[in-house]
Amino acid sequence: MKNNILIACLLAWMAAAAQGPETDPGPTTNTPAGEIEFGVRSTGSVFTLNGNHFGLGAGWQCRYRISRTLNTEWFFDWITTDIAGLGQRVDAHIGESMVIYPGKQIKQAGRFTPYVLGGFCGDYAKITTNLYFDDEQGDYMKKTRDRWSFATQLGMGTHYNFTDRVDISLTGQYVLHFGGDIHTYVGENSYGAEYLAMKEEKGHALEGHFFLTVSANFVVTDLLKRK
Repeated sequence: MKNNILIACLLAWMAAAAQGPETDPGPTTNTPAGEIEFGVRSTGSVFTLNGNHFGLGAGWQCRYRISRTLNTEWFFDWITTDIAGLGQRVDAHIGESMVIYPGKQIKQAGRFTPYVLGGFCGDYAKITTNLYFDDEQGDYMKKTRDRWSFATQLGMGTHYNFTDRVDISLTGQYVLHFGGDIHTYVGENSYGAEYLAMKEEKGHALEGHFFLTVSANFVVTDLLKRK
């Protein structure tokens, strides 16, 4: 319920910001519109349905600035998560977010630029157990399951502008996956040793997790820069 309220509030904020008036910068003023940025990022992920397991990953992103209030962010992440010391999960995300800057903010060196963002991505997840003794098979086993899914994300963040071309960004998002779920739980064999058991859920399940991303970004060119 709390997650639904948060998402509804953020959507309302994004809609209001998107409808805000644009000010005419004048014929001789350069604006952020047309800027292309490239960046590297590190993402921490906390899964909330199958236990609070923390994952850490790295990736890259590219931004194209549409206007003073609207930016786009295209990203790729590769995240690895340890599951209770009994197995590992890897996630690959590739997707796009719309970034909205509320109010009449100006990109300026030495200042923060807050924003809200939301978008979509594709996700590939793979879970592999450590070697364990399986009572049913009577042998040592190592199991792997994988799946593809579709996800949507919504959150907020801020840039800190070192210069008009370089920034560090911090973003927090909630990511919700739509698709088949690989449910994991800790089992115990006849010797009392714990192992990671997996069950692939049929149909469409909702799996959520929190993202915290730190990125460093550099403006490589401005396609609309006025001379």
